[in-house]
Amino acid sequence: SNVLPDVCLQVCICCLAQTCCWHDLDNSEYDCWPLHKPNENNMINCGGLEMAWVLRPPETVKSGEVFSVTYSVTVPDRFYAWAVENHIFTHRFSTCCLLPRWFCERHECPANWKDANEDNCCIHHANIHSCPLGYMTSESICGPWIPDDGKIFTHTISTSGKMTQTNWTAKVVLIHAGLTSLIAHIRVGLMQVALEAKSAVQPAIVCGDGACEEEELCSTCPADCGECPVTPTTKLAIALPLSLLCFCFVLTALWMRYQKQKLLWDESWIIDFAAIKHVDQDAHVTMGSIMSVPVGNDSNTSCVTALSSHTGQAGNRRTLFTSTGIHDGRTVAIKKIQAKTFSLSKTIRQEVKQVRELDHPNLCKFIGGCVEVPNVAIVTEYCPKGSLNDVLLNEEIPLNWGFRFSFATDIARGMSYLHQHRICHGRLKSPNCVVDDRWVCKITDYGLKTYRRDDETKTLSTYQQRLVEVYLAPELTDSGVEPTLAGDVFSYSIILLEIATRSEPVPADESSVESAWCPPLPELISSKADTCPCPADYAELIRRCRAPNPAHRPAFDQIKKFVQRINPVKVSPVDMMMSLMEKYSKHLEVLVAERTQDLTHEKQRTDRLLYSMLPKQVADDLRQGKPLQAQSYVSATVFFSHSDIVGFTHLSSCSTPYQVVDFLNKLYTTFDDIIDNYDVYKVETIGDAYMVVSGVPRENGILHASEVASMALDLVGVCRTFRIPHKPNTQLQIRAGIHSGPVVAGVVGTKMPRYCLFGDTVNTASRMESTSLALKIQCSSSTFYLLQEIGGYSLECRGTLQVKGKGDMVTYWLEGK
Repeated sequence: SNVLPDVCLQVCICCLAQTCCWHDLDNSEYDCWPLHKPNENNMINCGGLEMAWVLRPPETVKSGEVFSVTYSVTVPDRFYAWAVENHIFTHRFSTCCLLPRWFCERHECPANWKDANEDNCCIHHANIHSCPLGYMTSESICGPWIPDDGKIFTHTISTSGKMTQTNWTAKVVLIHAGLTSLIAHIRVGLMQVALEAKSAVQPAIVCGDGACEEEELCSTCPADCGECPVTPTTKLAIALPLSLLCFCFVLTALWMRYQKQKLLWDESWIIDFAAIKHVDQDAHVTMGSIMSVPVGNDSNTSCVTALSSHTGQAGNRRTLFTSTGIHDGRTVAIKKIQAKTFSLSKTIRQEVKQVRELDHPNLCKFIGGCVEVPNVAIVTEYCPKGSLNDVLLNEEIPLNWGFRFSFATDIARGMSYLHQHRICHGRLKSPNCVVDDRWVCKITDYGLKTYRRDDETKTLSTYQQRLVEVYLAPELTDSGVEPTLAGDVFSYSIILLEIATRSEPVPADESSVESAWCPPLPELISSKADTCPCPADYAELIRRCRAPNPAHRPAFDQIKKFVQRINPVKVSPVDMMMSLMEKYSKHLEVLVAERTQDLTHEKQRTDRLLYSMLPKQVADDLRQGKPLQAQSYVSATVFFSHSDIVGFTHLSSCSTPYQVVDFLNKLYTTFDDIIDNYDVYKVETIGDAYMVVSGVPRENGILHASEVASMALDLVGVCRTFRIPHKPNTQLQIRAGIHSGPVVAGVVGTKMPRYCLFGDTVNTASRMESTSLALKIQCSSSTFYLLQEIGGYSLECRGTLQVKGKGDMVTYWLEGK
């Protein structure tokens, strides 16, 4: 046959190839071996099969760098005849090459390449090998076997396929540095083929090894190549933000300085004395705003809520009323300054700015001042319980040691805040400590030294002089000495004595100015029936605060902590009052039991009133403090009505307000009695307008249309017989409109919460009412279709109507059932 010479030639070449080295014979890069026991000496002829690099491996590659290679496998027609003749395939094909061709080009390999072999797949193994030649211990070749003297590394996952797949691609990673032989390896039947290429693998560049290599830059590896010189562009990029930041900082500083100056020259605190509504003396007596203070007392104290029974000795003390007024809707305390002249200097502005910036719960808030002679005054917060001196001297007020410690703690906190702001009070005494309606003690009459300077020059009585002396620290007795922080601590010790004894710091029968009254500490602890729970600690605090050496007196921060530590009752005055009220209420248990039933009835009446204003489930959630979210409803029917007695405006103008209210009340009471018979909810009544909805907040399918329709017919029917009380001969006429559609409902407001409806459905219902006629019920198409589906209603088409904001709408008259 014609095939025999070719086969004989191939056999001869195969025999000759067995004595040659790899691809030395034909100068090709690929060679073939038998599948079993291949080595470098038993290469065979490839029968016409060819392998070639489509995408060669790079000649130089870095260690660890990923690259792709592509190689091709092609065969001529004569390969299949050669393969059959040389038993390349395990199947015993006939000499015809059609079956081998079909096996290689049409037969599908197993899905898993591991299951592919020479029996069920043509190319049943294909991958990329690499042999680092540095690992070869002797001169040898790297073939599709693992030589005894070298190592082979597989870098790609094996695969399989048909001969029709010409190009094969794999991703390769070479690790070992040096010259590496890269081999594309396939197995075809009982033959395997290898395609070789060589690549030089360079080590990966390591930053930080101390050597600046060629591919290392100062920007990528400053550790090896040093820092990069700063370019002008970089300098500009750095300098510009820094300059902008500095500019913003300077601008902010200037703005803050401007704000401070603006606050300094701000005159919003100046109050017109005539604008203050003064409370006369009779009003004080009615309110119980009376207090007991020394004559000419300079404190800005407020009055006691209960009349004080302690007035002191005749001639020494007398009952005075504090000066109060109404400014900007609230009660304020007014302290008038006896000044003949007054100039609003920069010093006074600075003092006012300073006190305006102070904000502490134990400081009486500065509100403003009057600067026009003779009505120069300081206006501050009003504390209705009066001064601490008034409260302590009023024996009708039971003050246990819990209250007393609370007063001492409040004063210490307020003074600590003042001293932190470097403000020395200088006039600290019990009349300058006031008590608000929550029994919180607050310090007043602080700061504004220049503002009140003229008021301090007035002549003092003997009693007043003794009172000043007892609060004055020994080191401040010389005239002209400025007040000090330590001096405030000494004054605080006298207040502690007053709190403990509930007595005046100066006895009324003492005539000597030089005798500063200071009772012995053991006596002050046991002078009253209510015994101090910690007499030794309390006496030690007083002893430290009035130490002769100012340096030995504690600061108010320390005093505050000390009083808090020795206070056995760690609750507020309000909590203590609640505790006392609980104790006093035990004897009222019988009365409470009798009133429980009345309370239940009252609660029921309140619930009925509340449920008439809001839906029951909404009212319950609102009363329990639950957050109320608006809820959307897919379909509801809204009813609007408007009374039109030949013009409601005309009726209102010719009727008294009481007659209008009486008329509307009677009308809507009648309406309310009717709607109770239907599953509807009255949303609101505004003037002579009446709004009702069904399907909200309780959904009822499509029955909301019939509920509102039946209700509307009853309302129009009752209007035919309704008579206006003050105009019995006037016929009442109402217009009514109905529309169905989606709405959103929710509660609006917390003081007077209203259950409101929102959405275009509400607007359309209002348009149905406004375009309706007297004693007629106009409904939209959506309501018409629902009523038609429900059945049982008589409706007449009105026609197309131009509706404001809605365009042309087809509307219907609801005639009856």
